[in-house]
Amino acid sequence: MGAGRKIRISQCMIVKDEEKNIERALSWGKDIMWEQIVVDTGSSDRTVELAEKAGAKVCYFPWTDDFAAAKNYAIEQASGDWIAFLDADEYMRPEDAGKLLKVLEQLPEGRFDGISTGWQQLDDEGSIFSSGTQIRFFKKDPDIRYRRRIHEQLERISGRELHVGDVTKELSIFHTGYQKEAMEKKGREGRNRRLIRRELEDHPDDYEMLGYMGDECMADGEAAQAENWYRRAVLHMPEDVREDNQRAAVSFTRLLMLLSDKEETQPEEILSVYARAVEAFPKEADFDYISGRFYAKRGRAGEAAVYLETAVNKLEAYGCNNKALLLAGNLLETYGLLVKCCYEAGELEKCVNYGVQYLRYNKYGMDVLSRVLRSLLPDIEEHSFRGQQANQAVFDFLLNLYDGKDLKDRLFLVKSARMSDRADFAAYAAERLFTPTEREKLKDYI
Repeated sequence: MGAGRKIRISQCMIVKDEEKNIERALSWGKDIMWEQIVVDTGSSDRTVELAEKAGAKVCYFPWTDDFAAAKNYAIEQASGDWIAFLDADEYMRPEDAGKLLKVLEQLPEGRFDGISTGWQQLDDEGSIFSSGTQIRFFKKDPDIRYRRRIHEQLERISGRELHVGDVTKELSIFHTGYQKEAMEKKGREGRNRRLIRRELEDHPDDYEMLGYMGDECMADGEAAQAENWYRRAVLHMPEDVREDNQRAAVSFTRLLMLLSDKEETQPEEILSVYARAVEAFPKEADFDYISGRFYAKRGRAGEAAVYLETAVNKLEAYGCNNKALLLAGNLLETYGLLVKCCYEAGELEKCVNYGVQYLRYNKYGMDVLSRVLRSLLPDIEEHSFRGQQANQAVFDFLLNLYDGKDLKDRLFLVKSARMSDRADFAAYAAERLFTPTEREKLKDYI
């Protein structure tokens, strides 16, 4: 397992009934690990057998409803210079595993206690549905241990700051634990709530644990209870919460979501939470996305457009690594809503600009194209006709998005023009796009 390397990595993990994952968990890094340590907390399947077969050192730790205690026991069994602590349902792809030792060897000596990598969560089909960062690689140091029974975190026992290097662009970990089957299993056990409650008994003002309890309630459809937990989390947050505190940002995001879904919520209440959230996390686009949707649902198009435009601008400027996950997952829908709000607010130039961005990804969005056409070709008096030059300019503009030789595109353009009450442009486009014979055959469609 790479015994002659400069840096020796001890791969550690705690497991229970992980026979479906254990072989992959041990195989991805076998060639670069100094040793592999599996701590079993009470498996009743073939986990232990398969781990021993893979060459891992298997230890046993009686389960005490405390993830940190089990993980710290595993660390104490390790003899390497660095610890790799991935869960059994996490792994690295070969290209990243091959770079891991080099990345660690190139870190400035004595500067970092650990490294932060990308963390990609996979859905049932194996596609990435969410991205974040995690610290899964850290030095073997008696002062570095996990804390908390659940949602455990690394810290220095001495209280000194943990210095973490950012290698998110170089390395990523893939996590399958949130797939449907795994979530259903964990939900039935009720384990998370039980452990979070025990943490809150010891630390009732822990805003992170309060937020995690909100997550549990929200996942179970208990909206009112979730809102209460998130409000308590926000109440107990420090004034100087770090901008990279993902837990705090999630509590703000989900509180805004719950408030925006309630019919009785007043704009002042949204604004109050939004202002506090943006002060703490000025780069988080989801706050603006949620607020924009709130105003759009209430017919306040101008205000909605301002928030939604801010959201997409933040996404472009700051990306979606550990932020803007809602917006990034609903970006096309957001552009469509922006088109609608800008049109209703009379911001016709912006309506066209955002409409073009939408149509580049979904050119058959009729509602969007209709608003673009109405923006480009304002209403004219009855029995009047637009000049050929105006129609020609719009026609040429649309040919940058549509294929004038493709039947589906040609039919869609003409139909959209008629649906937009732009009959003169529809007639102009039909004449340019179809031969007289085609127009006769398709007269019921165009």
